[in-house]
Amino acid sequence: MYSKFSFFLLILFISGIQFSNAQNRKVIPPSEDYKKHLNAAKSHNLDLVKDKKHLNKLISRGKLVPVKQRGYGWRVADLTHSHSYLVPKGQQVLRDIAREFVKETGQNFFVVTSLTRTLHDQNRLRGVNGNASSNDSAHNYGASFDISYVRFNHKLGPNKKLDQELKKILTGFQNSGRIYFVKERLSSCYHIVVR
Repeated sequence: MYSKFSFFLLILFISGIQFSNAQNRKVIPPSEDYKKHLNAAKSHNLDLVKDKKHLNKLISRGKLVPVKQRGYGWRVADLTHSHSYLVPKGQQVLRDIAREFVKETGQNFFVVTSLTRTLHDQNRLRGVNGNASSNDSAHNYGASFDISYVRFNHKLGPNKKLDQELKKILTGFQNSGRIYFVKERLSSCYHIVVR
């Protein structure tokens, strides 16, 4: 039988292993699709956004432009791990997707759940989101945003009709060479990269 002290040491040892593994996160080699998406994000000639200071510098130079909280066909959720900015082409693509969404669905809107992340934001996100890349992310280059497929008109829950319309619109944009997108299951969003 273990003494209380031995049991305490055993718990500390096990916790230490878990903590150590969290610090030494294994970097998974990116897939070919991931590389294609990342290269598209890098094609906008914006350096990887390192931190808030670097983000502000890119904003002041006009390399990143603001995305309004409320736009025609979209709303931006409260952001905890990203900032409401995109490369200028990204802002235009978001507007165009939203305009098409309203045209096809009537007075509905979708919710944008993530935009530009600093490297610091990406590192914090890894602790809470299994989809967060262990490599650089397209979000780190200001050319990516996520749209929830379970939040339309600020109502949380599946809406098959609106989700299908959104997917159809995104497929059209991808086929015309404007974006790449992937449906992320864990975070219930479409991850969109502007080409």
